[in-house]
Amino acid sequence: MITFDPRLVIGPMQVGALLSAGFYGCFVAQTFMYFKLFPKDPPTLKIIVTTVAAFQLGHFLCLIVTLWTMTVTSYTHPSVLNTLPIAADILILLSSFTCSTVQLFYSHRLWKLSGFPILFIISGTLCVVAQTVAFILVIHAFLMSSLEAFQNQQHVIILLASTSRAAADIFTTLGIAGTLKKRSSGTVSMATIADRLIAWVLETCLVASLATFSIAILLLTLQNSVWFGLYIINANLIANSLLAWFNRRYSPVRDEVVSSIQFAE
Repeated sequence: MITFDPRLVIGPMQVGALLSAGFYGCFVAQTFMYFKLFPKDPPTLKIIVTTVAAFQLGHFLCLIVTLWTMTVTSYTHPSVLNTLPIAADILILLSSFTCSTVQLFYSHRLWKLSGFPILFIISGTLCVVAQTVAFILVIHAFLMSSLEAFQNQQHVIILLASTSRAAADIFTTLGIAGTLKKRSSGTVSMATIADRLIAWVLETCLVASLATFSIAILLLTLQNSVWFGLYIINANLIANSLLAWFNRRYSPVRDEVVSSIQFAE
């Protein structure tokens, strides 16, 4: 009771939950816009969006249960917070599913745009490593007996999961931007389109990459649960980046869909 500090246990979770709820609202709005603006998109893209939406709905429900457990159920009983709630463990798993789905989509786009399978293999491998580590992390999270011991014992695993995610994001971001820039050599209109697409890549993938790197930095520098507050936001950032990638094909000025280079391949 004396050593318990709610600012370092409940605080990060509460702030992260509030921000995550806001980002989830943005994601729902973007999902609605996508299905309204792009009814003729290939079924594959619609399946990807639907899958991510299902993961994010589960993520949001787990977030509510976790917040309730940490702020209501555990009221006057801080010892309950010695371990993560089961809903938080499921939240970690759903977050990894969202991140992997989006990263694999970006990896596929990189392959189609560049024409080099090796780029997909490298990016996909990083994604598989991150997902595998996430599975291991979730198993240990379910079996944990102490949150402090879990953070100390699984320090390397959590760090590997964060860095591999960030590496996959950055590799894909730079790969797509470089490929589009290379393909822009030609007419002025083509260069304009490519510059716009590069801006989309930097605005979407790069934000998720920075968030993932921030988690790793917090984990290395602070020996508390602050990193988890940012972690629960990360999946919503990545999901929003995917819908931003899709929805920015629409030009409100001309009230039409702007076709990007081989987007639907």
